[in-house]
Amino acid sequence: MESNASEQNRTGKTISKYHVGALLGRGGMGEVYRGTDSVLERNVALKFLRTVSDTQMRERFIKEAQTASLLDHPNICTVFEVEEIDKGDLFIVMPFYDGETLDKILKRGALDADIAFEYAAQTARGLAAAHNDLIVHRDIKPANLMVTRTGVIKILDFGIAKLLKDRPVSDPSEVLGTPRYMSPEQLRGQAVDQRTDIWSLGVVLYEMLTGRSPFERGDVGSTITAVLGERLSKISELVPGLPEPVDRVFDKLLARDRRQRYEQIELLLQDLSALQSEFETGEVTLRFPVQKQKASIAVLPFQDMSPSGDQEYLCDGIAEEILRALGRIPELRVTSRTSSFQFKNQKSDIRDIGLRLNVENVLEGSVRKAGERVRISAQLVSVDNGYRLWNERYDREMQDIFAVEDEIAEQIAEALKVKLIDEPVSGNYRNAPKVPESYELYLQGRRFFHQHRKKSLEIAIQAFTDAIEADPTFARAYAGIADCHSFLSLYFGKGEEAVTAADEASAKALEMQPDLADAHCSRGLALFLRKDYEGAEEHMRKAIELDPKIYESHYIFGRISFSRGQMDKAARHFRDACRIVPEAYDSWYLLGMCYRNLGEMNKARRADRECIEAVFRRVRSNPDDTRALTMGASILVALGEPERALEWTERALAFDPEEPIIQYNSACAFVNLKLYDKALSCLEQAVGQSSLSRDWVRNDPDLDPLRKDPRFIALLAEPEAK
Repeated sequence: MESNASEQNRTGKTISKYHVGALLGRGGMGEVYRGTDSVLERNVALKFLRTVSDTQMRERFIKEAQTASLLDHPNICTVFEVEEIDKGDLFIVMPFYDGETLDKILKRGALDADIAFEYAAQTARGLAAAHNDLIVHRDIKPANLMVTRTGVIKILDFGIAKLLKDRPVSDPSEVLGTPRYMSPEQLRGQAVDQRTDIWSLGVVLYEMLTGRSPFERGDVGSTITAVLGERLSKISELVPGLPEPVDRVFDKLLARDRRQRYEQIELLLQDLSALQSEFETGEVTLRFPVQKQKASIAVLPFQDMSPSGDQEYLCDGIAEEILRALGRIPELRVTSRTSSFQFKNQKSDIRDIGLRLNVENVLEGSVRKAGERVRISAQLVSVDNGYRLWNERYDREMQDIFAVEDEIAEQIAEALKVKLIDEPVSGNYRNAPKVPESYELYLQGRRFFHQHRKKSLEIAIQAFTDAIEADPTFARAYAGIADCHSFLSLYFGKGEEAVTAADEASAKALEMQPDLADAHCSRGLALFLRKDYEGAEEHMRKAIELDPKIYESHYIFGRISFSRGQMDKAARHFRDACRIVPEAYDSWYLLGMCYRNLGEMNKARRADRECIEAVFRRVRSNPDDTRALTMGASILVALGEPERALEWTERALAFDPEEPIIQYNSACAFVNLKLYDKALSCLEQAVGQSSLSRDWVRNDPDLDPLRKDPRFIALLAEPEAK
């Protein structure tokens, strides 16, 4: 009776700045209503505490808002704010998601296996974000998983979540949750950790595949008995046709002894990725690329131990060169620079790094430079047990730096018991300069090049130019100059002058060293900007033939193919780029665009979700990366977070208001937000002041809603036709 009166009192009322609409549902602690924010004019969900007189419940309700506000992930329900009004109503304000909770969906029956694994993977990713912040949800069940109309999972209700840094839960009076989804240790009132959420997710996945809860027995006592001891039927016996490893996955998900369960949810994600790949052959995921090499390694950025602390460029360069040398070993999988370098300046456990990068071994080291002497220390560590497999210290002259890099690569290969390729690792790809100073300047240029900002590219050009003055035969420095000019044209609106400079520098790099993969890649990019697509493709094919693990070759080849409307071909190259650099949010974004053009919407959504995962990682470590913000904004709209999408877009435009690529990406985000006038204004500026390819604009599916607008039609006309 109290709840009904409460419903009647709230529906149709205005509380604070919120107009309260229909009741959406009730939970253990409160009622959830649809609402409208009268100030920001947005739909929201309002969760009111049911019994404000219960002090413990009140504290738990506030804790839910505080805990959820700590988390930032597209698979976790956002909390806007928590408010209390004069009459004692306490409520949380959340986004209103257009969809329904998973429990309502399951009332209609079991899900197809590919959808079940997809929902489980999304839930696992959201939980991984929570676990990384030492938060255990403790109440994962279908009623707490919202499925939006676009198929995005949102984890709800952190009301009984547990911060692992808090006092361990071991008091039976604090046992909270829904028995048929609770882990054995949770039911016994024992201390919980992330493995409790893993168990609960296993129960939910079992229910998604079979259409029934595995432990529901009609009354609480029988249900608890089933959770604690009854044997479950194998999932493969209940659902024929599932991928072969599925029983092993459930054995680890629902192991009653949590020591036999998945220790971390990243390990579960790895197996879920393998199960998903059975349904989409050839696909690749961010966390766990589909690879079958015998050994794997990540090379972390080396630490600067020099007295003046000004040798970061040398540390990064040495690690990058070792990484590249190891990449030429066919039997060895080497994570990309982008993936490994995300741990720069972070104190991360080696095991955590190994799990997140899906590698068995990690190389770490340090550099100390004094005058022309350099000391390099390196050690190879096994992720599995934390033991050192190999370590060495090198005291050399700077002129011997190339030999040291090659020696480290060879010794690591020996430690991992893999064979080097027939030709020496120090082969032509190195193009070692004759003067050590030239190499140092080149490494300085590479450091600025990797920042991918207009000013940093201009600084990199000067460093590469100085490297060439020190050694006029250094082909890689010419290729570096060409790439800087190309990206200044491609992303930052530099005109014909930059294209000409890229053309000349890339031709010079090939003249200096015709068998250098970097030079062919740079030449291909320069010719692409010249719209010589045939010539560009020829050089990209050669670059990939010489070194198949160069990310830029596949990425640029994908852009060339996209501009020519060759979507199948573009998708193949962007997929290869994602395999090489799983953290490359731009390749994931463009892969999703290709799939949308091809009408393969499920694959497009998968690529989008990998993209936003990569974007969140990038933005956390580089909050001013405006390309990441604008690309991520377009996907956030599809994920049901338009407010955040608009915030990211406006932040990017405020930071880089004159950059054509940011204006163009913002236009795409505004289209997805249905702000068409803003989109056209951004697009007109982007195309009008830069060499942005109109062929690209013609093929971009994000811009489809604008195609009949007269302003858009005029914009696509070539300049001489206006």
